This record gives sequence, C-alpha cells and structure tokens, in this order.
Amino acid sequence: MSHDAGIAARVEQLLQRPIAGLGYELLEVQYRHEGRWMLRLVIDGPRGVDLDACGAVSELAGRVLDVEDPIPQKYALEVTSPGLFRPLTSPRHFAQSVGKVARMQLAPGVLPERKNRTLRGKIEGLDGEDVLIDEIGGNRLRLPQAALKSARLDPDL
Repeated sequence: MSHDAGIAARVEQLLQRPIAGLGYELLEVQYRHEGRWMLRLVIDGPRGVDLDACGAVSELAGRVLDVEDPIPQKYALEVTSPGLFRPLTSPRHFAQSVGKVARMQLAPGVLPERKNRTLRGKIEGLDGEDVLIDEIGGNRLRLPQAALKSARLDPDL
C-alpha cells in the first residue's frame, strides 16, 4: 500500500462512523497531489447530497482530523457528492443500484475470451458475492465482485 493509500485508509477509518452519525455514507476517500495535497471525501445520503450536507461533513471531518492529525503535510479538504456516475465499491452499493445501468471494467484475466475488458449492463441483483448483470446488447453475466476492477453508474443522459 502506498503512503497516499495508507493515509486515505486511515482517514476513512477515522471518519466512517462520525459521518454515518450525521446520516451520510462515506463512499470514497481520495488523497493525492494535484499541484497541492488534496483530501477528497465523496459522500452520499438517502436523499442525495446538497451544499448544506457537504458543509456539515466538512466541518465535522475538519474537527476530527485536527484532533487525530493523520496527515503530515498541509492539504485542502473537499467534500463532494458522487454525482450521476456514482462509483460502486461494495456489495451494498450494487444492491442499492439494482435496475440501474453501470459501466464496469473487468480485472485482468477475467473472461479472457473477450477482447474488450469494459462492459455496460443493467445490474440485475446480487447472489452472495456475485453481481448479476444483463449486458447491454450482450449476455447475462454472473461475476464475482472481485472480478470487477471498477464499476460506476452510467445512466443514459
């Protein structure tokens, strides 16, 4: 695990529960250098995320991070919503997205007969660790979530 990934994991561990206490879910923590160090928290809630939600989470996260001090360098904190193209990173995210279309990148070696490792399909459900996908213009697939390198919602706009 890289230094940046280690910091992101530590921040996620520190903030997961307090953010849930505000009624939001911490979907992703990104910590990277973008001309300056950025700590980006991606949150979602049952009714979505607005500016007030981002402000409340930012204030809470700032207080927790000031006390715990897990980041050695100066950084900017940004709190944002996942937007329309929400990343799907846990079984719960897939379960919440049943009936929606997603774009998924297959991990290397998965379905080696395919030339293209990207697939787009409707999430039909979960069966244990497997994601059931009705591929657009293709097959019905049953893939372990671990076989997906990445996945995010991909609505028709």
